[in-house]
Amino acid sequence: MQTGLALAVCLAVVLLQTLGPEYRRPVADANGYAQAAVALAEAWVSPDKSASTAMGIYLNPMYPGFLALLTFVDESFMEALKCVRSAEAACDLSGLTLAFLIQGILAALSAFFVFLATWRLTADLRVAWLTLAIVLLVKTFADYASQLLTESLAFFFVMLFTWLLAVILTARPGRWAPLVWAGAALGLATLTKPSFQYLIVFMVPVLFLWFRCGPKEGWQGALRAGAVFIVAAAVVLMPWVIRNYLDMGMVTISAGGPRVFVERLPYNLMTWSEWGMSFIYWLPDFGDNLATALFSEESVRRLSWYHPDSFYMMGRGQFFHDVRALAAQHADPLGFMLREYVWGDLVKHLAVTVALSVRGMWVGNYVSLVGFILLPGCIWILARQGRLGPFLIYCLPPFFMLGFYAFVSVNVVRYNEPLIAVFALSGAVVIVHLVERGAEHLHLRRKQS
Repeated sequence: MQTGLALAVCLAVVLLQTLGPEYRRPVADANGYAQAAVALAEAWVSPDKSASTAMGIYLNPMYPGFLALLTFVDESFMEALKCVRSAEAACDLSGLTLAFLIQGILAALSAFFVFLATWRLTADLRVAWLTLAIVLLVKTFADYASQLLTESLAFFFVMLFTWLLAVILTARPGRWAPLVWAGAALGLATLTKPSFQYLIVFMVPVLFLWFRCGPKEGWQGALRAGAVFIVAAAVVLMPWVIRNYLDMGMVTISAGGPRVFVERLPYNLMTWSEWGMSFIYWLPDFGDNLATALFSEESVRRLSWYHPDSFYMMGRGQFFHDVRALAAQHADPLGFMLREYVWGDLVKHLAVTVALSVRGMWVGNYVSLVGFILLPGCIWILARQGRLGPFLIYCLPPFFMLGFYAFVSVNVVRYNEPLIAVFALSGAVVIVHLVERGAEHLHLRRKQS
């Protein structure tokens, strides 16, 4: 009853949020995905073109493949994709409706998985419903459903994984099916967005330690759990890795890492004063204005996005070209950049990683700020209920990815949207607890009077 109702609410609300407003024209990264999808679709039907060549090695296959498949279902979608590739053309965006409809359903399911996971972790329907209400209110997943970006597909697989992780953490010992599906879900997330391959590696020791210390499965049970998870992920990933080796001569999941990493390196040039100010400047919504008022516009200008002198624009300008050209002279460009720009000043790189983590964590704007502030209270409440262990493990994947993105990229907020599941749950647990205690106190006072 409750699950069916929650699913219906998710579908109704998210599809309204997705299809109701006027469509936004795809720009920047979205144009690149449109280009890749058109090239792939044309290669599938042309004897003179290779689908493998059309895909290349920079993008992973799931999202371009998803868009390309839709072109065979709806001709107007293909026409819309071809049109939006050109920034100057006037396009009929209604042709994108089929993709946005399916992505809206995926976004609704992502929110639904948050509801299911919260219910498993807290065993409290009030918390689960309030968490879902917060997620739907801030439109965390719906915002990406009407854009040609990997996020709708990637977040679907990631939130499926987090629900399965909640099942693993709360299920009776001996259930291996959730581990299989969790590994497969992260494998599919990686084929959508390659950065999740590092989450797979991270989760193996996490699951091993949980099964060793949590359900007391013993060493054999813990090893079996880690093995089941990694094998399931590997089965999903291996065909793509083999394709990259046979067609591209590279044993890898993606070759896009060095380019993204170069854009991150200019931030290591910030002074320690700028580093300190960044914790204020990168607060959600009001941070830039507050930092400018406290210090000066000149002192924080390099922390902005699009000022000509900003670290972000440095990573897209001459600095980018110089470092790329220098790294290209080495057999392992990424290894060269790590040696030259990270290991030599690791303390600075880690310090800047902490600051960039702050910038990237404010999903849902003030909701995440409030949820972060209330997190200690949530931990205290769940500890008193005997439910803290599973919650802490549940928090690890999104926080690991937050730190990882800050270590290797400029860490924009959209990378970290799955954190909304943690912050919404945190706020919901504390709010329900306070309302419950308030009601008890009011009832006691009435009895005494």
